[in-house]
Amino acid sequence: MQNESIALQAKVFLYHLNNANNENGFRATESWKFSQVSEQGKAAIEHDFFPTVSFHVDPKKIHDFTASVLSQLKEQPKVNVPNLNVSIQTGSEYFIAYSPDRVIR
Repeated sequence: MQNESIALQAKVFLYHLNNANNENGFRATESWKFSQVSEQGKAAIEHDFFPTVSFHVDPKKIHDFTASVLSQLKEQPKVNVPNLNVSIQTGSEYFIAYSPDRVIR
């Protein structure tokens, strides 16, 4: 049951990511990057990039959540994530997606 819950949460995250991708007119050349961050790291990314998609995850389950997102990502053909490496910050409680191409100036 717990793995189903993580898979469902990952599916919801990818739904929001796909919506952000469509609503913000992402071109095929623009990509997303994933990170596991603390609350301060999330605030810093949201300050520097737009759009962002974040999800609060229990720190004990964040690695399982990340694995589920990456495995379900292939079902999102419009979402471009060329580098599947996820940067990890100590004390991570948020999984966040942002586009390094969309810096707030």
